[in-house]
Amino acid sequence: MTKSGIKSIAAMLNLSPGTVSIVLNGRGDELRISRQTQARILAAAKQLGYKPNLHARRLRQKAGPGQTAVIGVLWSTEYSADVLVRFFDGIQHAMLEDDADIEVIYKPYPYGSIDKVGDVFETNPFHGVILFGAADRDVEQVKALRPRMPIVLFNRRNDTYSSVCVDEYDTGAKVARLFHARGHTSAGLVEANLGLQHHAQRHSGFVETCTSLGVTILPEHIRQGANNEEGGRTATEALLQSDSVPTALFFMMDSMAHGAYPVFERRGIRVPDDIEIVAYNDSAINRLLRPSLTVVDLPVQRLVRASIRLLLEMIGGRHPEPVTRFEETFFVYRETCGGFPES
Repeated sequence: MTKSGIKSIAAMLNLSPGTVSIVLNGRGDELRISRQTQARILAAAKQLGYKPNLHARRLRQKAGPGQTAVIGVLWSTEYSADVLVRFFDGIQHAMLEDDADIEVIYKPYPYGSIDKVGDVFETNPFHGVILFGAADRDVEQVKALRPRMPIVLFNRRNDTYSSVCVDEYDTGAKVARLFHARGHTSAGLVEANLGLQHHAQRHSGFVETCTSLGVTILPEHIRQGANNEEGGRTATEALLQSDSVPTALFFMMDSMAHGAYPVFERRGIRVPDDIEIVAYNDSAINRLLRPSLTVVDLPVQRLVRASIRLLLEMIGGRHPEPVTRFEETFFVYRETCGGFPES
C-alpha cells in the first residue's frame, strides 16, 4: 500500500494513517485496536484495491533469529554521492563479514526537513532506522513524530536516541596538535555556516587546543561560507584580505578546501611552502588534487558496521536507554601537510 493509499483509507474512515498502517501490517490485535475498527479498515482497503505485499508481511513479525531485519537508511541530501558509496561499502562488509542478516532500504530526505518523509515515522515500515546526516532540526522533528522503531543516529550525539559517532571536539584538537607539532605559531579556520552542534564541537576543539598550545588564531582568520567549493572560495578570499596570513589552515569540510586552491594560486601563495592545509573528510578527488590534500577522515565504514550492530541489538530488545558508541578519526597525510615530526 502506498503512502497515498494509506492516507486515502485514513481520510475515508476518519482515522490516523498510523492506525491504518498498523492494521494493514497485521498488528491490530497486538496494539489493541478494536476488531470493529480493524474490520472497517480491511473493508475499505479491499474497496480501494489494496493487495498485501511481501515487505508488509515480513514486518508483521518482530525480527529475530532466522528472520531478516528490514533496516531503513534515511539519507540527508546535504551529503555527496562519494560518502554514499563509502556508507554502502560498510553495509556490504557488515552483511558479508559480520553475517548481519539485514535488508536495507534507502530513502533520501531534504536536509533540515525530514518531516517531508514523516510517513516513515507515522507508519513505522522498518524494523529499525539509521539516520544519516541529520541537522539538529531534523532530530527535533523526529522526536515530535514519536516513532516506535529503534533509531540510531549516524555521527550525531543526542540524549534521546542511540548513536555511533566520533568525538568531534577531539577531532578538532587533533588538527591543532598537528599544526603545533609542525612548528606553526598561527592558524586559521574555514568552516560551513550550517550552525550544527557537531561542527561547533569541532570548532571548539580546534580553537581551544590551538590557544592552549600557543598557536594564535586571530578573529579575522576564522571565516564561514556555504558548505561547498564556492563557499570555500569566498571564505578563503575574505580570510586572505586580512593584514596577516596564517601559516596553517583547517577547512571544516574538504569540499570547501577544493574552492580555495584557485584562490591560493591567484595570490601566489604556495601550498605547503607558504601555508599548510588540512581538511575534514576524504573524498576521491583529494588524492588527485595538486598538491594532494591532507585530511582528518571520518571512519565511515567502521561507523556503519557499528551502527548496524547496535541497531540489531536494539531490535532484539537490548538497550532500553540510549547508547553512544565511538570510533576514532584518523589522518591521511598527503602533500598539503605532513605528519607529526619524528621527535
